[in-house]
Amino acid sequence: MIEAIVFDFDGLIIDTETPEFDSWKEIFESHGVKLERRTWEYSIGRYSRDFDIYGHLAELSGQAIDREVVRPLMRRRYLERIESNPVLPGVEDYLHSAKDMGMKLAVASSSSPGWAAGHLKGRGLLRFFEFVLDAGDVKNAKPDPELYTMAVGRLGVQPRKALAIEDSANGLTAAKAAGLHCVVVPNPMTKGMDFGAADIRLNSLLDVPLGELLQRLECEAVPTA
Repeated sequence: MIEAIVFDFDGLIIDTETPEFDSWKEIFESHGVKLERRTWEYSIGRYSRDFDIYGHLAELSGQAIDREVVRPLMRRRYLERIESNPVLPGVEDYLHSAKDMGMKLAVASSSSPGWAAGHLKGRGLLRFFEFVLDAGDVKNAKPDPELYTMAVGRLGVQPRKALAIEDSANGLTAAKAAGLHCVVVPNPMTKGMDFGAADIRLNSLLDVPLGELLQRLECEAVPTA
């Protein structure tokens, strides 16, 4: 029986991934080069330090990149886009349903410290979660399983009794390696990734009510903790 749900944040609760790609794409185009989608996909679900976007821009453009100039320009465009993005469909329904069922909830995100918690607070969603973990809490972010292993440990549940909800291949890899069930809900930036290892793939959390989803998972093979 599933006793806890651990949510990813970026691209699952709010689509922050499409705005980030679009903002960086503009920066690259202003330097006369193109940011390939396939290259960007490598970074989705990972901590930002795992992919040197500035170094990649410098390599493609053949120009010295002043991070102190580029970063605030990109961040301004990025944050403007995020502010207009709503909570993704079905997320709040799942949160209310899970609470009604007495389930434990947490967030495990590879984002920088404070990022996920800040946006959850701003959207009035932080109250649903017992805690929010991010890259500042672990030595290795996704696809390493450390975030999920820490999450279920703090929740006090066995991995096989926990469900991860993810949107990226890196997140799926981390969740399964930690022994959790994993449902994936791809977004426009991740829909082409390989999710063959997922227990269930949905187009949206509106596709299946939480109670029905949990019943389906009970019929699946129990993952190894």
